[in-house]
Amino acid sequence: MSHLDLVLPTSVEISVRGIDLVALKKLSLVSHALANKIGGTAGSEQKCLAGVLDDIIREIELGAAKITARKSPVTGNEDQQKDGGVK
Repeated sequence: MSHLDLVLPTSVEISVRGIDLVALKKLSLVSHALANKIGGTAGSEQKCLAGVLDDIIREIELGAAKITARKSPVTGNEDQQKDGGVK
């Protein structure tokens, strides 16, 4: 059993590749389509799970955007020379 609290957020660090994010987005699309297709209580539960997946995707994208912004506000390249040029 996980030691995560069911309500309070816990910060964790994970590594995500671009292909992983694409797969999560496709899974989200399928989950939303399934929720609409099955309807009823099961559809509502599936819609809730798809919403959680959407939140996770959003957090990954926000984290990636913050990392990119820290690398370089102009080019996204952390290997800039001191004079502002790119190597």
